[in-house]
Amino acid sequence: MRRIFHGFFIMIVGCWRLSNLVIKPRKLSCDTALKLEEKRGRYNKEFYKTVNSSNFHIRSNFGYDISCVMLEPKKENLEKDKVAILCHGFTHAKYGCLIYGEIYLKMGYRVIIYDHCNHGSSGGCYTSMGHYEKHDLKKVVDWCYNNFGPDCRIVTHGESMGGATVLLHLAIDNRVKCVVADCAYSDLSLLLEHQLKVYYHLPKFIIKIESLITYLRAGFWYSDVSPIKVVSKTKTPILFIHGKKDRYVPTYMTKDMYKSKKGKKAIYLVARAKHAQSFVKNRIGYEEKVKKFVNKYI
Repeated sequence: MRRIFHGFFIMIVGCWRLSNLVIKPRKLSCDTALKLEEKRGRYNKEFYKTVNSSNFHIRSNFGYDISCVMLEPKKENLEKDKVAILCHGFTHAKYGCLIYGEIYLKMGYRVIIYDHCNHGSSGGCYTSMGHYEKHDLKKVVDWCYNNFGPDCRIVTHGESMGGATVLLHLAIDNRVKCVVADCAYSDLSLLLEHQLKVYYHLPKFIIKIESLITYLRAGFWYSDVSPIKVVSKTKTPILFIHGKKDRYVPTYMTKDMYKSKKGKKAIYLVARAKHAQSFVKNRIGYEEKVKKFVNKYI
């Protein structure tokens, strides 16, 4: 009996630590994120010297501040009613979106980047992989409508967890004109099962225990984070992007979501691209695909 209790205790402690990897991850500061983007060649420093920027905060529904930056092209190039809201990936910060912001700024869009809860300079105790983050995105959309008027036209563009967030957001808000989801996961439970097997060599039944612990700590189940369920119902146009060599978020997840999506959609799979590397591997192709898709619906 003592051995059984000891084994059960070790399993619970292990699952608690695994849940920390999801809801309490190590994350980058904004300054570190910017330096890392520049080092990786994902940040065009000279281009952003020509862009106007301003910082602001939005109060979330959950009582913390969301740290935001608005970027604007020169006045002669500004399309006043067009806005791109960009969502960064897991453990990153808002400056991780600058690589995509350049696309939209050149198109004359205002660009808003912001830190997800429990990331960068935003508040919040836990990361929820899109569950609470979708509500923060809705607050940013609200801010745009309040400041730019009811006729503003918005595209949301997210990478990895940000990609999942822009998809999950469609379940609670249908005001955006189109969505770009880059290397998003289709379902959090399936993603964690995959990662447990590939990186930790652990059985998938642990996910159910981990999900229970996460619910008790942070108030959501892993089954609550399932973008494919939203994708199958939304009418909003979606461009799915994924690297063909992605092992962190397997490419089949985007393929499954594309198949599940009814109506207006497109898909772009990038050869030799690992996780969140599609733009880096094929900048010209990526930019062309995004511009063509966004211009079609905005």
